[in-house]
Amino acid sequence: MKIDGFSIKGIHYSNEDSLSVLQIADNKAIAVLADGMGGLTFGKVAADLIVNSITDFVCEHEGELAVQDLLNQALEYADEMVSQKSLVTHSKMGAAVAIAFIDGSNIHYTWQGNVRIYLFGHGKVAQLTLDHTLDVGYGKQLLTRCIKGAGIRPDVPYQCEKANTRSVLLLCTDGLYKQIEVCQVFDKALPIDGKYEDDASLIKIEL
Repeated sequence: MKIDGFSIKGIHYSNEDSLSVLQIADNKAIAVLADGMGGLTFGKVAADLIVNSITDFVCEHEGELAVQDLLNQALEYADEMVSQKSLVTHSKMGAAVAIAFIDGSNIHYTWQGNVRIYLFGHGKVAQLTLDHTLDVGYGKQLLTRCIKGAGIRPDVPYQCEKANTRSVLLLCTDGLYKQIEVCQVFDKALPIDGKYEDDASLIKIEL
């Protein structure tokens, strides 16, 4: 398993993304990527808190719960942490987030918002997630799901995909996939020298 990634600020925006990849065993890893919500306060604080909360929860309870329950409860735990932080700071904060839990050839994943997960295998790129967004016109999209300390809807999306040994998994924020072709990332060096309008982040895992 080869793990790589980056997170950079945009030309006109500060970086409010946060990411974490932790290899738990030779064939097991947890990857989390969060994108702080524009229009709310403390976007970076929210993203960091969500990523750290989910990673800590998964590492502490991995093996105790079925994976779907593990990821669901990790989201709920992160949401509660954001709720507590919002009360302390007297603010509204939140982030979109995607989680991938790799266990051997199985990729378990869930998400809230528009952080995407892609899988490359057999020469094809598949987008595994569907954006939780609403088109409100004038080129603007609103998130219909996120982590913002207000509770998690019960119908949390969850899927499990089988991967080949040469598959490549990618988690990325909209600041990246709206500006470059995602297929470029799978077989080339990471595009860290690009001039991104928005903050851009990705996690790349070669299985």
